[in-house]
Amino acid sequence: MIRFMVCFAAVAVLLALATLSLAQDFSADVVNLKRENSGSSKVYATKDKVRFEMSSEKQQMGPSAIIIDETQHSWIVLMAERHMYMDAMPAMRKMPLVSQFWRVQDVDDACPQWKKAAEESSSAKNWGSCTKVGADTVNGRSAVKYEGVSSKGDKGYVWIDRKLHCVIKTDETNGGMELRNIKEESQPASLFEIPAGYTKFDMGMMMHQQQQ
Repeated sequence: MIRFMVCFAAVAVLLALATLSLAQDFSADVVNLKRENSGSSKVYATKDKVRFEMSSEKQQMGPSAIIIDETQHSWIVLMAERHMYMDAMPAMRKMPLVSQFWRVQDVDDACPQWKKAAEESSSAKNWGSCTKVGADTVNGRSAVKYEGVSSKGDKGYVWIDRKLHCVIKTDETNGGMELRNIKEESQPASLFEIPAGYTKFDMGMMMHQQQQ
């Protein structure tokens, strides 16, 4: 259970998109380019909030979701199969703000923003170079493609949606993701709230029970 939540949270950090100052709401399917049959994932974005949800490969776990509210600095993990929720673990909250990488202010000159984000996080040692490749199209949407090279020489590519100002595709040696079926429409406020009837999960109590 704990391992699943940690992995789930890590994926959410990589895939949660377009939070601060986003002009329009949208939803999209999130596709793992290396494992397209890894389960269904979805992202919902509205201004300063984002919800990422996915179904576990283990059916007994049921669907889960993480809601990020950057104005309130809150990360809430929802566990649908238990009708419970929990605050994100401290290690997650110490990670760089999602918007520092995924939410791009200048679509045509994103490298300085990404470099600054790297310098403010523990990932600075991996920074190598960042180069704008040029205009491209992803699933019919206008995008700008960038190439990044790590300090070890590993290459990766990132595509930014011109209209949404967020990353909609990544392609790296060890992984990659893509947003598909993007729908620009108002998102219900209930998506970004703790559902009625959910109780708070007590991690300390669960660990105590496991020790017994």
